[in-house]
Amino acid sequence: MNGDIWLALLVLAGTVATVVWLVRGVSEPKTPTARELARRFEIVRAMSGPQFEVFVAELFRAMGHRATMLGGAGDQGVDIVVSYPGERVAVQCKNYKRAVGNKAVQEVFAGARHHSCQRAWVVAPAGFTRAAYELAESTGVSLYDASSIGEWIRQVDKIEKQREGAKEEAIEEAIEEARKRASWHPHPDDPT
Repeated sequence: MNGDIWLALLVLAGTVATVVWLVRGVSEPKTPTARELARRFEIVRAMSGPQFEVFVAELFRAMGHRATMLGGAGDQGVDIVVSYPGERVAVQCKNYKRAVGNKAVQEVFAGARHHSCQRAWVVAPAGFTRAAYELAESTGVSLYDASSIGEWIRQVDKIEKQREGAKEEAIEEAIEEARKRASWHPHPDDPT
């Protein structure tokens, strides 16, 4: 009987390991930029504040947005300004080991007004305190944690796949067009 339990546990552990392996293989980014961002995200906890700001700015750029880094003295609580068509977003990055409090929400809310931004975001992989969520809700500040960053990396992967598909399609169209315009004339030395 005891051997049957161990066998069942072993089979269960093998099944769980296989499912995890399959899910991870399916969900891992396939394109170069997304893979690099995912690799860097795995070590985000070891990044300094400025390194994390660079990572976030590069992530927005990979999604096709213009991202201007401010940082340092005089940034008024805004590390990055992300430009969408007709809209500017003030972003504050916090790479803390614990959940971020409402001070970050206050700072980016004020900084967004100072930098003429229509929206304000805080990006913090460790998440947020209840007070931060409450203040964000009343001020309209958006909060993004580690799961959001993972979703953005998947979005980069999707965008890159679409670009690759469009390039391949353009190449195929160019080849087909060249074939239509090409004419073959036999050379006198060609066998008949």
